[in-house]
Amino acid sequence: MPYCTACGAAVRTTDAFCPECGTKRHEPDGEVSVPSTDERADQRAAEPGGSTADERPGETAEEASPFERDSLSFGLSYPVSDGYEPFLLGSIFALVGSVVPFVGLLTNGYAFQLAGAAASGRPDPPGFDAFVGLFVDGLRATVALLVLWGGTAIVGAAVAAVAEQVGLTGGVRDLAVALIAFAGLYLTPAVLTAYAATGRFPRAFSGRYTGAFAASKEYLEAFAAWVLLLVMATVLWLASILTLVGPAFVATYASYAFAAFWGYHYREAANAGVVPPLAADDEREQAAISPTNQSP
Repeated sequence: MPYCTACGAAVRTTDAFCPECGTKRHEPDGEVSVPSTDERADQRAAEPGGSTADERPGETAEEASPFERDSLSFGLSYPVSDGYEPFLLGSIFALVGSVVPFVGLLTNGYAFQLAGAAASGRPDPPGFDAFVGLFVDGLRATVALLVLWGGTAIVGAAVAAVAEQVGLTGGVRDLAVALIAFAGLYLTPAVLTAYAATGRFPRAFSGRYTGAFAASKEYLEAFAAWVLLLVMATVLWLASILTLVGPAFVATYASYAFAAFWGYHYREAANAGVVPPLAADDEREQAAISPTNQSP
């Protein structure tokens, strides 16, 4: 049976015009070819509301960026957006790490890499495969935490000693020490995220990076949400103790989600000009040390 060249509808050999679209038939001997897929696509594109491609319902021509989500949704989905293997491996290493502590550094290293990847705007999370690199990054994150918490403990002890010397004891001294401890907790995500984002240890304790990030409104709002999420994760962790192995899985996923969450906010801070843009800052630094820019 012949077909209309315009819409592809079946027509009789005696029809002078297509009964569906009214197009005049002009094929010899009444033989009309069926329009190709591309031709039909062009025809649909020419129609109001038409599409240039054969798309199934719910499909889009381009995948939406994960950074178009809110920070909580991003934190929960980004670590497993490329599969659950990093989560499962990290949970296993965390479980073993409860007996052999150094093994747990692999899990911490992946969280460190997640924060850096999110901060730099990578649409896909890193793979859990370079174990040496994961171990090194886990060690770097641990050292940064020890420096921060060690410094916080030293300052807290000094404040307590001075308070006793001037006769401030009891509640006033305890309040001063508690404020110092809270300051250390407040700076913890900023230090780790700035370190993960830039890869430079001095920048983890730099006012230009960590200081500017921690002093921003973006960080203050994120910190308030993080504390609430931390409480919820702790409750879930306590409930999972009944399963024996559950705490390792809950702690791993929580650490991944928090790392992605903070990386997201660091990227937002960089886009807003609160902290230096990572790529541009590194390019300026490389240009400064390039031999072509050094005087003879």
